[in-house]
Amino acid sequence: MPFCIPDSHLAEFSGMATDERNGMTHCEAPPLSTLIDVHHHATLQVVTNKQEELGLTVPDWLPKWSPEIAVDRMDEIGTTASVLSLPTDLGFLPSSERPALIRAMNEELTRLVSEHPSRFGAFASLPMLSPDDATAEAVRALDELELEGICILSSYDGAYLSDPQYVELLAELNKRRAVVFIHPILVKEKVADLPPALLEGTFDTTRFATKMAAANAFERFPNIRFILPHTGGMVPYIKWRIAMYALQGDLWTTETDPADFDREIAKLDGLYYDTTLNLGPLQHLERPDRILFGTDIPWCSKTVLHLQRDKVFEQAAQLGPDNAEAIASGNALSLFPRLAERIR
Repeated sequence: MPFCIPDSHLAEFSGMATDERNGMTHCEAPPLSTLIDVHHHATLQVVTNKQEELGLTVPDWLPKWSPEIAVDRMDEIGTTASVLSLPTDLGFLPSSERPALIRAMNEELTRLVSEHPSRFGAFASLPMLSPDDATAEAVRALDELELEGICILSSYDGAYLSDPQYVELLAELNKRRAVVFIHPILVKEKVADLPPALLEGTFDTTRFATKMAAANAFERFPNIRFILPHTGGMVPYIKWRIAMYALQGDLWTTETDPADFDREIAKLDGLYYDTTLNLGPLQHLERPDRILFGTDIPWCSKTVLHLQRDKVFEQAAQLGPDNAEAIASGNALSLFPRLAERIR
């Protein structure tokens, strides 16, 4: 996606199989009546037009996206509908110009949904560097444009959603029981000579959840349904440590009541996780009603696209008779009633 996902995102997939199946053995996944993808990134014409207007060159290696390409990739694995998102801070623009372009982006997303009502839903973007504008656009996107939810990066210029400047935004999202899809910041520099998107994105998602827990935001705004991508980074694995930080901050020698740990961990129970690009033990760590299917189209090869689908639902079927359908569509349709109505 031109300039909207950093260069390092490509590195997440370097070395992975290309579009050919390469002789890999793919076990048959259980049949699914409906499959909803909550992690699918669109390229929007209004953004491309602005980049061309500024004379910005689109790198050749960026994956192509169009509604037609999207539907073709979705049909590869039998996806019924995808919730589109555009995780970007529009860093190529001065901050004063970003609210107008984000409004146009959300209007284009609305048009894509109206033109393909049974195939697409969408998360609105927000101009987070201007909290007042972000709050106003969130209200417009949810109440007037009737989009499925909001897409927010984990932080903006170092400010996380737990920052006091976003209290009014959180209050409006909480009032509307909004779904908020979080996407990590992907730094450009290698860490330990490893591609940044390989690990740093998952760590950034973990930082977001830890900052929110320390600010008690999940308890203060309990009606917001947060979706953490890539199986939540490290969150499902280190809830105990997140609770410890929420209780003790930097002073780990501070005495606490053991029961407080259970209460802090319970505050994380409302989080949702998508299965995108991390075929790990998530289903052994989280309830099936908190897991959503995701692919990261167009940032994955066809081989990985099939592999994700097959392995997620093989594991789900092994763990419980209703798990596969819950992860495939039941949980998503509960979160997105407008999309559910359109695909019935």
